[in-house]
Amino acid sequence: MGLRERGVELLQHIKGWSRKLDKNRRPLDGSTVITAEFDPHATGQSEEARLRTLGTFGGVFTPSFLTIIGVIMYLRFGWIVGNAGLYGTLAIVFLANTITFITALSVSSIGSNERMETGGAYFMINRVLGFLPGGAVGIPLYLSQALSIALYIIGFSESLANVVPAWDIRIIALATLGFLSLLALIGAAFMVRIQYIILSLIILSFVSIAAGFRPVFSNLEPSYLEGVSFWGVFAVFFPAVTGILSGVSMSGDLKNPGKSIPRGTLAAVAVGFIVYLLVPVMLAFSVARDDLFASSSLVAASRWPLLVTLGVFGATLSSAIGVLLAAPRTMQALGSDGALPRIFGSGVGKTREPILGLSVSVLIALGAIVMGNLNAVAEVLTMFFLTTYGVLNLAAGMEKLVGNPSFRPSISIPWWISFMGAAGCFGVMFLINTPATLVALALVVLVFFLLSIRARNLDPGSPGIWEGFWTGLFFTVSRKLAKTRSRSGKNWRPLIQIFAAEIASHAEIISLAALFTRHSGALAIYAVRDPASPQSRDEMQHELDSFNETLHHRNIFTTMVETRNLFDGILISSQSAAFAGGAYNTVMLGFPSGTKQDRDYAGLLMGLSSLDKNILLFKRGTISWHFSSDPVIVWWGGQEQNVRLMLFLAHLVQRNSAQHKRIRLGTIVSSEEDMPAAEARLASTLQELRMQGEIFIVPNPEKRQLCDVIEENSRESSLVLLGMAKPREETLGSYLPGLRTIAGDLQNLLFVLSNIPEQEYE
Repeated sequence: MGLRERGVELLQHIKGWSRKLDKNRRPLDGSTVITAEFDPHATGQSEEARLRTLGTFGGVFTPSFLTIIGVIMYLRFGWIVGNAGLYGTLAIVFLANTITFITALSVSSIGSNERMETGGAYFMINRVLGFLPGGAVGIPLYLSQALSIALYIIGFSESLANVVPAWDIRIIALATLGFLSLLALIGAAFMVRIQYIILSLIILSFVSIAAGFRPVFSNLEPSYLEGVSFWGVFAVFFPAVTGILSGVSMSGDLKNPGKSIPRGTLAAVAVGFIVYLLVPVMLAFSVARDDLFASSSLVAASRWPLLVTLGVFGATLSSAIGVLLAAPRTMQALGSDGALPRIFGSGVGKTREPILGLSVSVLIALGAIVMGNLNAVAEVLTMFFLTTYGVLNLAAGMEKLVGNPSFRPSISIPWWISFMGAAGCFGVMFLINTPATLVALALVVLVFFLLSIRARNLDPGSPGIWEGFWTGLFFTVSRKLAKTRSRSGKNWRPLIQIFAAEIASHAEIISLAALFTRHSGALAIYAVRDPASPQSRDEMQHELDSFNETLHHRNIFTTMVETRNLFDGILISSQSAAFAGGAYNTVMLGFPSGTKQDRDYAGLLMGLSSLDKNILLFKRGTISWHFSSDPVIVWWGGQEQNVRLMLFLAHLVQRNSAQHKRIRLGTIVSSEEDMPAAEARLASTLQELRMQGEIFIVPNPEKRQLCDVIEENSRESSLVLLGMAKPREETLGSYLPGLRTIAGDLQNLLFVLSNIPEQEYE
């Protein structure tokens, strides 16, 4: 049986796939074997099922800022300044906002890297740390959000009852809950407009506070009441700066969450920080020490007290609106992932409003209001929020520490800074209330345990960064990797096999493969030996080991393969397991210079493709690409699979090479009218992959041969990447001649054929 027949048999038995002959392709101009001409009608990705309507200001900044500027500022800031003095208060503000700012950076880092869907903080934790940690934090977070609806509404009702004592607090709370619930049914966009009104009231209260500034007193030094200390005052203030996740919770409704979450969150933290610096200055100089301890000190010191009172109403009401929007969306994400029954993952309308999640959340809040005093559980709820912040910091730090190539956030911070933020969050939890902290952590552990039982009957989805963690740090721990390995695109790494009958002649190919796999992959070099060869097995192994030592690469593995047929040996060896039950995903070969075995070589490529191997064919130039600072040029013809892998490889060359090489992404269009669409498509691809690169479009109205156009526009390059079409039985005879025509006189050319499904690659 010849190699072609073996390739056909593999296709039938392994995948059962078939390919139709494209009669419009011309074999010798290369159009059957590469895809370098842009298709303006291709979309590249499916439309999102959920209609996203919110921008940065309305969707992230406004809800986050309104939650940060809460009742603590209006009713407790005077007490804080009265105890700690201006100097102590400013120290507390700086320390608390440092922890919040680090958490905001961690949130921004994850948010700018993930393809954010609904669920906010839970979604981030789930996608980074996996199903069990995400659910263990997400379910208590949801319950905290649902109960917080009642807490904030009761706070609003108590404030209103102070103005109108004849009104019953519980009746006010129930009426407010019903009214807000009806508004929430209209949708998130409408609720955000309501928050604009509240924001206006709070801004007016700021004007009243500023207008009331009278520098009469000087409360600079601390004067603590009996039993009160600096850390006790800090514990009272810190919840004031924990509202940053209100905007993140709207992730599924944001038009561009990757940009809106970092910008809106950091802006809300910055503006809130400025407010919290200015208000204590006003209080310290405008109010007498004894008067500071009254909850109405800020209201009394303002120019128009009614505006500040309206600000208090707005602060409590806006916080209630924030969690009323967040809780149903967290439940919806938990249901979608299977942490809660799947029915809770449903949504209504184009925006997929979580009506069922809203109904359950309102019922929980209703029960809490009827139950009455929630002070006993209030601090436990605060602990759940702080646990979420701490875990988000841990998640961002571990993403950075593991170093997965898929982690390419727009905002990148050192891992140790995120870990400092996590330590700060957990430390503050114990400072505020140690018993409540222990209760919260115990509940998280309990949920984790219960979910681990439930997960046995579920597909838990992405394992997060754990596969990458074990792969990067413990390559030799095969059993552990076998348990955690999945096909998640987040953890895709280049695992490359090279087959060399002569080590010296493959030095350039091996060096390029070593660059691809340095720091984030593995390379297996197979020395293929004919048993009849005069070179002994030991001599060939020694040559291979000596060359390996020159590469200074920790994840290179070498082995010997003896076969009388080179192509048979490659096809069989490529199927061998790499480690931990996982297979190598890429085969890299040299571009054949001779033509005698073109058909068999194409049959080998067809067999490798049938095994879902990515294929790289390298044609080396007369001058090594190592010593050139010219850019890496990627040619794209519209196939998402190939361009993703080509850009990924170009990114690895840029990241790992000693000389910084720019990435240029280009395509060919048939007319100048197609150039704007092509440029927009390429720009969208770079943005989606979070990569930087130059875009160039080459018009070809004269219908010149593709090989001539590509060669003319690739002269100033260190490395050129071209996509290959999958070989078919009908094109075996013309496949290599077509590639050879396209290659022409191009130097350092890498043909790329990707078999990575789009959903398994990021």
